[in-house]
Amino acid sequence: MKVFTYIVVLAISLSFAGDVVDKGYEVYKRSCSSCHLERISPDKLAKIQEVVKSGGKPPIKAPPMSEVSARVKKFYPREEDFVAFVKDYITNPSREKGVCLPMAYKIFGVMPPIGRSLSEEEREAVARWLYHNFKESWEEFIRNNPH
Repeated sequence: MKVFTYIVVLAISLSFAGDVVDKGYEVYKRSCSSCHLERISPDKLAKIQEVVKSGGKPPIKAPPMSEVSARVKKFYPREEDFVAFVKDYITNPSREKGVCLPMAYKIFGVMPPIGRSLSEEEREAVARWLYHNFKESWEEFIRNNPH
């Protein structure tokens, strides 16, 4: 009986997690995608970096979410810490509490606050989507996207 109960609880929690991540993707599309691409190819990233190195303005408004996720995980690898950071940062972003590289602030500045326009449930969902949707660590991201 204990095994059955454990399996049911696990199935329900996995289903809930999947629903939250799916809802997070919807929040991303509606509230984040106008500035943040979901992913960027290494070739396109290299071209953007060339533009920036030559003093030009990149053709994107903000770092791609794959890079954001990898960078935040460098500082907040545990899911609950990551989620708490993202929920706070999108509500009250600042350079002081941010984890971006200095060059990112120089290129893009600090993001505007968007969290206040989202419900607690939406902030939670988008933060969990950001955590679960991208598997690369910061080190893997750098290795796969040399600067």
